[in-house]
Amino acid sequence: MSGNRELGLIGLVVAGSVLIAGCTSLGSVQNQALGTGIGAALGCGVGALITGDARGCATGAAVGALVGFGTVAISQYSAKQVRTANADARVYGITTPPRTPQVKIRQGSTAPRSAAPGQQVNIVTDYSVALPRGVSQTTVSESWVLMKDGKQVAVLPTKSATRTAGGWESDAEITIPPNAEPGTYVIEHRVKAGTSYDSDESTFVVHA
Repeated sequence: MSGNRELGLIGLVVAGSVLIAGCTSLGSVQNQALGTGIGAALGCGVGALITGDARGCATGAAVGALVGFGTVAISQYSAKQVRTANADARVYGITTPPRTPQVKIRQGSTAPRSAAPGQQVNIVTDYSVALPRGVSQTTVSESWVLMKDGKQVAVLPTKSATRTAGGWESDAEITIPPNAEPGTYVIEHRVKAGTSYDSDESTFVVHA
């Protein structure tokens, strides 16, 4: 590869990364589709620079399209309290309040368990919050990571909100990108409050 081609490749990757990061920060369904196009265009340019011909463009576009999955956005989000603080104590297995806020996921789930590109999948996280005596609320951060074949393919935007003691259920909806590769995907559900952290996993299948 010549020096000019190396410089072109570096510049293209940097520019594409900036564009994709911008789309991710906007977090809209439209930007999900835009990110897919940018991923394909970036892959095309990288492939052409590597091979120096149109075949490289086609090969690079197929690989680059996967970058578009990184812009998958939460199209709808809601959360509600589903258990009282007294019931929550049994979840934690404690009879006295903790010294610092504590969170624990009871279950992470997805529905439906099988979906096609363009369809919606609901990601539900059922978790509990326990608070020290005299503390009425705490800030909880909820996040989700999408994995396939042991590799991270997307990180959904973090949702942070004030929670009182008790059980909570959050529902985040995503749309499967049109270029999503068929197969089994793993969602890692994460919740955090201060120094307390917990995670759980659920799965869904994307079919052609």
